[in-house]
Amino acid sequence: MKTGPVEVLHILFDEQQQQAGGMGPVKCGLCGASAHERPPPPGPIGVLGSGWECPCGARGVPVNLMDLDDAYAELLERWGLEARYPDLSPAVPVGESGLLYSAGYVDGIALRDQLFDEARRQGAEVGSSEVVVRVTTPRETFPDWSWDVLWARPATR
Repeated sequence: MKTGPVEVLHILFDEQQQQAGGMGPVKCGLCGASAHERPPPPGPIGVLGSGWECPCGARGVPVNLMDLDDAYAELLERWGLEARYPDLSPAVPVGESGLLYSAGYVDGIALRDQLFDEARRQGAEVGSSEVVVRVTTPRETFPDWSWDVLWARPATR
């Protein structure tokens, strides 16, 4: 599902640990055009921060696939779709204690596929891309890591 070669996104912080400038453009995971940073919507922010908006109408949001269970409903809303919650394994009782155990392994790829199926069901086109992130402060450049960027736009009719 990834498009083309992975690009590097440089994020700079100043001496006060404030982000200096935006995240910069990235290639759209649907059409490949340059998508520009879109600030988060007003109001309380959940697990998602800012993302990107492409001229083709797609919105991209960086997501750690292992956290997708927490971001699932918010991501659908950010794409302008109806919020739904993922189909996850139910919590199980812990002996006779009355407590429930709900921690478990999150299959990020399967959950992404479930999210994409839900978005398609709601009439969206979806895709993903990967961005290598390089964070630099005036005193240090941290090791690179990668973000999965999930994209959606209303389906063309």
